[in-house]
Amino acid sequence: MKHRSTIGQRLTGRHRFLCEMAGDLEGEEILDLGCGFGWFEKYAVDRRCRRIVGVESNPRLVELCRKDVPEAEFLLMDAADVTPDSGTFGVLCAFDFLEHLPRGQEVALLRRVLDLLSPQGRLLLSVPYLSLLSAALDPAFYFGHRHYSAVRIDELLRSAGFRVRRTYFAGGVWEQVSMIWLYIFKWVFRREMPYQDFFERKRTSEYEGYRPQPSIGACVTMFVEAKPE
Repeated sequence: MKHRSTIGQRLTGRHRFLCEMAGDLEGEEILDLGCGFGWFEKYAVDRRCRRIVGVESNPRLVELCRKDVPEAEFLLMDAADVTPDSGTFGVLCAFDFLEHLPRGQEVALLRRVLDLLSPQGRLLLSVPYLSLLSAALDPAFYFGHRHYSAVRIDELLRSAGFRVRRTYFAGGVWEQVSMIWLYIFKWVFRREMPYQDFFERKRTSEYEGYRPQPSIGACVTMFVEAKPE
């Protein structure tokens, strides 16, 4: 199966929104939990961050990350095993991460990483938002893929010692339809999905239309910035 090979080609409207939300990263020290293929590490290095550490439990992804972004540090470990020995950071990222933790372990993990955040630091996270549309059109939801309400995320963060500073919602029908299309071609036909550029334009327009409150056109992903209490 042929795959897109460069980080730039794999970025979506959601990735670009997260970059916008991250703001000025020059001189920052950043910890990225569940860094995946290293897209945010590449972005942060290009924006002249002082240091960025990506944590990933998949050995193959860590190998690729180290090759693609040699300026960043990558730790092959479970995020729950990160300790203060890794240093203190001004920005902590948890993009599409909390929902993959064992159920009920979110607060414990957030409390652990709070010790890694400087007093004036900030936590950036994204999670699937619990809405009728996002749940109904997410095939993984029926197999236990968790979605979160804004109230639930606020509760989890407060319990861990954070306070929510701002919240945004984005993604709609096109985001969900394109993911279904992707799953079909990835798992059934075992090849790249067709019409990728078309779907990506539609998805990007939905993320450009982000809102501070959920709506029919902004109800798939919730983006949160939080700070230590």
